[in-house]
Amino acid sequence: MPAHILGITRENLESFVVLGSGVKSAGHRAARLFEGVYGRTGQPAWPPVFPVEVHQASLERLRKSFDFQLPLRVTRFENSAMDGSSKLVMSLADGLEIETVLIPERGRLTQCLSTQVGCAQGCRFCQTGRMGLIRSLSTAEIVGQVVAAEQWRREQGGALAEYSRISNLVFMGMGEPLDNLDNVLEAISIFTDLKGLSFSHNKITVSSVGLLPQLNRFLSESNACLALSLHSPFDAERSKVMPVNKAHPIGQVIQTLREFALRYKRPYMIQYTLLNNVNDSREHAEALAALLRGLDVKINLIPLNEHEGAAFRRPELARIWSFRDVLKSEGHVVTVRLSKGRDIAAACGQLIKNTKPNAKVESEA
Repeated sequence: MPAHILGITRENLESFVVLGSGVKSAGHRAARLFEGVYGRTGQPAWPPVFPVEVHQASLERLRKSFDFQLPLRVTRFENSAMDGSSKLVMSLADGLEIETVLIPERGRLTQCLSTQVGCAQGCRFCQTGRMGLIRSLSTAEIVGQVVAAEQWRREQGGALAEYSRISNLVFMGMGEPLDNLDNVLEAISIFTDLKGLSFSHNKITVSSVGLLPQLNRFLSESNACLALSLHSPFDAERSKVMPVNKAHPIGQVIQTLREFALRYKRPYMIQYTLLNNVNDSREHAEALAALLRGLDVKINLIPLNEHEGAAFRRPELARIWSFRDVLKSEGHVVTVRLSKGRDIAAACGQLIKNTKPNAKVESEA
């Protein structure tokens, strides 16, 4: 089975051109082909339209050597009546499904990407974790989410089509990105290539529970932003809600962030889901502040997005503000994220392979 064109970096494409026609002009020819795949405006069309100046022999060989069928397609979608977000259910070639979300906010359009079908981490407050891990997505399936979403929103029209392009990417959908690190790094390379989709590294955020040593490799090889899912400053408690902590204690993870701080050169994002009467006390806030002291961070507090079967509940607002104020009094930068897409189960921690049975689902047909 041929490799998919959306999984090929420009560097690999240049090697392909060299094999077919020699070193001379290989870089230029590969750049033109790469531009043809992704479009010159960061708005990919599918099937791709190649510019007339593309070397025709190389293009013909490319078409014969790679798969040009989109690796996934939008089969269902739900639109939020609250905030304009759209959850897209995408079907893969093997019949499995993933979900991705388009989030409009303050003049930008963010896409939340999935990296796996399911997830092996088993975080107790997360819907995706209840699925277990079925398989990881290929590079082409990660990149293809953006291509398919761009095509879908232009065909649908409406408010989302008014944006010039998807401007921000967050790897916060289904799966643990660092558990699929090779493909995630390749996808980021394609996303940020100036001849490809041309995203700024500062517009791409990768969320992780803190897998080691994968975190070291990510911080060494990528310039994308990191969002660490922390959720408790206490090892015993964090291990109960996040089993990964048994293998990778939070102290070791934070020490890794400290070691890479000079290279990272910007604040780390710390994600902290607030669970009522579990991790939202003053003691927790003070311990969290102490754990992060001296580290340049922005703390993002996420009141639990409740879902069917959830073992936890969302704290009252007064408790949320009190937790925030303790952190701010310790000198930390803190925001409270009231997640979008909650009414269509598209918010953080709510994604699962099927839409809710009682949800209103609109077909793209």
